[in-house]
Amino acid sequence: MKRTKMISIAAALVLAVSASVPAFAAANDRLVVSYTTNTSTTTAAPAAQTSSVTFLSMKGAMDLALKEVPGVLKSIEFDIEDNGSLRYKAEIHYNNKEYDLEFSATDGTIYQNKQDTIERDEAIPAGSYITYEKAAEVALGQVKGGFVSKLTLESRWNDGVVYDAEVWLNDAEYTIVIDADNGTVLRSGWEKESDASYYTKNLAGAQTVATLPDKGTSSTTTTPPAASTPSTPQVSKPTQTTGSITMDKAREIAQAQVPNGRVTDVEYEYEHGRAVYEVEVKEGYYWEYKFVIDASNGSILFTEKEYDD
Repeated sequence: MKRTKMISIAAALVLAVSASVPAFAAANDRLVVSYTTNTSTTTAAPAAQTSSVTFLSMKGAMDLALKEVPGVLKSIEFDIEDNGSLRYKAEIHYNNKEYDLEFSATDGTIYQNKQDTIERDEAIPAGSYITYEKAAEVALGQVKGGFVSKLTLESRWNDGVVYDAEVWLNDAEYTIVIDADNGTVLRSGWEKESDASYYTKNLAGAQTVATLPDKGTSSTTTTPPAASTPSTPQVSKPTQTTGSITMDKAREIAQAQVPNGRVTDVEYEYEHGRAVYEVEVKEGYYWEYKFVIDASNGSILFTEKEYDD
């Protein structure tokens, strides 16, 4: 949904780029990042309305994202689409690649698995930090009765490593900056937010779950390979309507068109009332292909080739 911002705080997790594979672990209520070789006053939330919607909790979404791409979580965000559908967006570092995942909060369907190179200026020091769960607890201590919609770990020149938390309450979004070393609240602010208002009216009181029902499909994400042989985790789309193709099949169809290329992005979309996959393939340093594939039968509806300098 369209947002009207009154303040802006950058939200991007950063992680050191190295030849080694990053590891993620929690020990003694601390987030351990390693390599292998001002309080705001808020108004109490209104009484929760009854909602029949059930969706993944943020902790469940983090677990699902890390199951698909077993790397280091950079950011997790709950998002409400214009049509009212609920999604999570996750950013993960794995094997020196940055993965942007987007998936349904209600059934786990993977809509996007996009990868890119980790920029050098995104590095943060390896070390021990409070966990995402602890950061959420601190944020909710500032906005009692709120809903944590986003958590991002990032490095700032003036604050060091911090968590940037966003919390919805009534029709406002509160931003809380938390010291990732000790959990101290460094600053906070708020803004009017249409998603927060929608959540309060339609989802407050909805049931959140740690896991979604098993649809009978298993993840195809491979065991993390050695750092010297990076590979792309294969993310499969959960069970779909009979006759539709999977995300992996769409990837295979596009790859067959550019045998020497590498698939960099796969997205599941609805265009003009039709379900399609949009697949991007990079060949060499300069050529980029885009394929639009009919999700019902695998036919290629559109092809585009661009010189990317």
